[in-house]
Amino acid sequence: MTRIQAGRRCLLLAAVTLLALVGLGLALRGAGRFLALDDDLAPLAAHPPDAIVVLGGGDSSRARHGVALFERGVAPLLVFSGGTLQDVGLACSSAQLALEDAQALGLPEGAALIAPEAQSTYDEALNLRALARERDWRSLVVVTDPLHTRRAARTFRALLPGVEVYVSAAPSDLYDPARWWQTEHGLVGVVNELLKLGFYWAKYSIRPF
Repeated sequence: MTRIQAGRRCLLLAAVTLLALVGLGLALRGAGRFLALDDDLAPLAAHPPDAIVVLGGGDSSRARHGVALFERGVAPLLVFSGGTLQDVGLACSSAQLALEDAQALGLPEGAALIAPEAQSTYDEALNLRALARERDWRSLVVVTDPLHTRRAARTFRALLPGVEVYVSAAPSDLYDPARWWQTEHGLVGVVNELLKLGFYWAKYSIRPF
């Protein structure tokens, strides 16, 4: 092999490597943005949804965001969802804890309901389907963490076909869709959510897109 041929091969290898790295970067960013949904709620002002549903799990950011939406007049009622926390030594439900957080933030009495006894997003959607039928609800805003928004949206829309479902992501400093792989929280969270989306597709026929 001549020196010129070797140089050309090195340049080709460098170009291929660069393209591969660019493609990987785009794929990583695409995965992070794919999971995070956040609907524009401004057009709903003329016809407010029936309730804001704060899903169980996560930290207090979900309750704070639910209260903020309530105070903006997005919907007249908050529903706190979530099952018991006996696996971490607590007998109460995550829904009850979220309600207490919301009341500490000034949520008035009578402005909330609890939908307990749900151990998964699928269970939460089933509970809300029963509640929506009982109360003749036609639209809901679902509040959860950014990473969880796609699976929540797809699950609720699949199980509540007669209800308009919007999602609103609770603000989070722990997740950056553009650089999620640079933190342990982002890396574990994205992999976990992608696996769960696949599981929901296989078990419940809930497509992720």
